[in-house]
Amino acid sequence: MASTLMKTKSQLREIFNAGIKAVLPYNLIKSHVKIVDDRLHIGNEIFTLSSNVYLIGFGKAVMGMAIALEDLLGDRLKKGIVSIPNGSKADIWKRENLQNFPKLSGGIEYREGALHNQPDNDCLETTHDILDLVEGLKENDTLIVLISGGGSALLFMPRPLISAEEKQEFCKNLQNSGANIMELNTVRKKLSMVKGGGLAKIAFPASIISLIISDIITDPIDLIASGPTVYKTRPSKEVMDILKKYDLLKDLDGGLKALLNSKEQKEDKNLLNKKKEFKHVHNVIIGNNLIAMNAARDACLGKNLSPIILRNDVQGDVHDVSIAYTKITFFICLALEKLIERKDLLENMKNDSILGIDARKVDEIFDIIEENNGQGIVLIGGGEPTVRVKGTGKGGRNQELALYFSLDWLLKVKSHSNLSKYEVIILSGGTDGQDGPTDAAGAFGYPAIAPIIHHLRENVRKLVKMKNLPRDNFNIPHVDFNVEKIPRNLDEIAKEIDTLLPENVLKENDSYNFYSRFKKGEDLIKTGLTGTNVMDLHFIYIRKRQCDCCLDFTNESKSYNPFDEHDLHSNLEAPEIVKEKLSIVKELELINIKIVDDNFESICCTSKKNK
Repeated sequence: MASTLMKTKSQLREIFNAGIKAVLPYNLIKSHVKIVDDRLHIGNEIFTLSSNVYLIGFGKAVMGMAIALEDLLGDRLKKGIVSIPNGSKADIWKRENLQNFPKLSGGIEYREGALHNQPDNDCLETTHDILDLVEGLKENDTLIVLISGGGSALLFMPRPLISAEEKQEFCKNLQNSGANIMELNTVRKKLSMVKGGGLAKIAFPASIISLIISDIITDPIDLIASGPTVYKTRPSKEVMDILKKYDLLKDLDGGLKALLNSKEQKEDKNLLNKKKEFKHVHNVIIGNNLIAMNAARDACLGKNLSPIILRNDVQGDVHDVSIAYTKITFFICLALEKLIERKDLLENMKNDSILGIDARKVDEIFDIIEENNGQGIVLIGGGEPTVRVKGTGKGGRNQELALYFSLDWLLKVKSHSNLSKYEVIILSGGTDGQDGPTDAAGAFGYPAIAPIIHHLRENVRKLVKMKNLPRDNFNIPHVDFNVEKIPRNLDEIAKEIDTLLPENVLKENDSYNFYSRFKKGEDLIKTGLTGTNVMDLHFIYIRKRQCDCCLDFTNESKSYNPFDEHDLHSNLEAPEIVKEKLSIVKELELINIKIVDDNFESICCTSKKNK
């Protein structure tokens, strides 16, 4: 029978997948867009199509949009070029519905680039070809532009005076300093020929209809993919304030400094209406993270769980976000225990810089708690936290959030013993399926993670000491181990485990390597490239145990090989190991744990057998 942890993780995966499915681009186009005669209907808006329609796109979510629109446009579509992430064409074969497949002899070219979410020569070449296409368009042509998150990398054309490498390195440093996507794209626009309305200027006088899937909080169309079809002034002061905030002004020199300090040119007036918008452009948002969150809420209800949508605009440093989620989870548990009232929750959360909630949300939360059937509550958040990269590891903001939360909630459990009654687990995942430069969308976090690693470290240290003991003095508490079977490189393994301590992992920003090795990757979320992108989704599962049982495995002797449970041998000589007889806790069955006198208390409801 699957453990409680495995069951909970399975439910959260299904809820996460339901959110992603709701914002798959093909589905959004089919549900929001139709063509009647020569008119394009997008929601409640109607646009006239010419007989010559051209299509371009760039971003993680544009391939599905392009496939659906090619079906709708038929012979009207004369040509299309779409810039998509590396691996997108191969990944489409893995999807369940192969009806949503590009035409093998269609008019749209799908060009891949931006390995690891960074612009490269492939992106640059594709952008050149896109510009060659749109420069030749006439007033009676219609250009459909598909835009989504990831478009800033996939539509890439630095302004003269700086090289592609200079721009890429500078923007990467800004991102690693902790800049959010809005700040990053504000700076990118100043350095680009195509961002900040540059593409729309080049495509004039063609009529432009942009379909946008938002990956930025509050859906600012001038910042999504850095706003290539949106007129927006790019004042130097705003850019300089951002660079000053992250202490990057000292890095400016040469062409980079000249561009960032340059003044706006005035020749755009003839392209603008009275609202200072492009006359020839219509921008329409067809998808965002709230659609995904509402679908996830419905999936929770279908599982008899009680969903609470907190906010869809969660942002800030990833550890601050973890602390805020820990705080609201703590108060939810207190409310379930009837230890606080509505006014207490409002007083403690209304001014929270990450998750500030008002009286209406507090009433909603308490109403849900009062009606909860005991099957579990799921807190739902969405947004895009930031990570300040200080280490040299490999990871992403979702994996860091999950690991931080596992530590922060463990501290709460250790300081408030009643919390050990509750199962609490977070799933943090990117809807694009790619968290940072990794092949994971995100990860799970729960408070047993750190104790499992620390307990393993303690036992391995015992084995290191035991290795050098004479056989007649082979007596270490809780260990019965044949000295001849100890791995040859046990000392190196002990050092390797030190690098897996969560606090060390977070210092090095190495969450991906940690999760890949802990339980051999069992807690990573891997969806593959999803073909969409509406930022991140966060789910926190909270459920009070239905019993007060306390399981103590510490005196049970089991055949257990700790070296096989985790990948501890990366870059090390493969050890010769056989099954050993160790008396240690069966940590991997735990979800929440409270440490009391070196014993683990499990939250599962497996009753002890009568002796």
